[in-house]
Amino acid sequence: MGACESNRHLVHDGVMMLRVLALSLTLFTGFAQATVLQRPITLNTGTGELFGSLLLPKSDTPVPVVLIISGSGPTDRDGNNPDGGRNDSLKRLAWVLAKHNIASVRYDKRGVAASLAATPDERNLSVEAYVADAEAWSQKLKTDPRFGQLILLGHSEGALIATLAAPSADAA
Repeated sequence: MGACESNRHLVHDGVMMLRVLALSLTLFTGFAQATVLQRPITLNTGTGELFGSLLLPKSDTPVPVVLIISGSGPTDRDGNNPDGGRNDSLKRLAWVLAKHNIASVRYDKRGVAASLAATPDERNLSVEAYVADAEAWSQKLKTDPRFGQLILLGHSEGALIATLAAPSADAA
């Protein structure tokens, strides 16, 4: 076999390996996504409806659930701010949790994104209202038999809200 023919075999073998790798990753990615239920979830607060996203790993037993609370300003449930760009940090965090068999709910705070109508006037927003919302989400999640222990997690202002809501939410 000449050098030119040998190189063709190497290139062919390399292309075949890349195809097998691409197919494997496609199948694995599809499998991973098939084991996680992604659904919209809402909370009626009595003064407006809050909209969120639920990621629930497939499980025959209750799984821990993390309530993810976004930071200050118009930061949405995915961690994006119209003034600061798009990074999907909270959405990506939720998917990592799901891959580790941990459910999550992330939501748009009142006055933000899909939950804008819950408080259309910024002057009516307060930390106390955000804490009450986190407590209400917590109660909803604690009564759901699909979930085990409740964990509150927040970024920036969301960390303050989580800290203030945790005692009454009986969060882990």
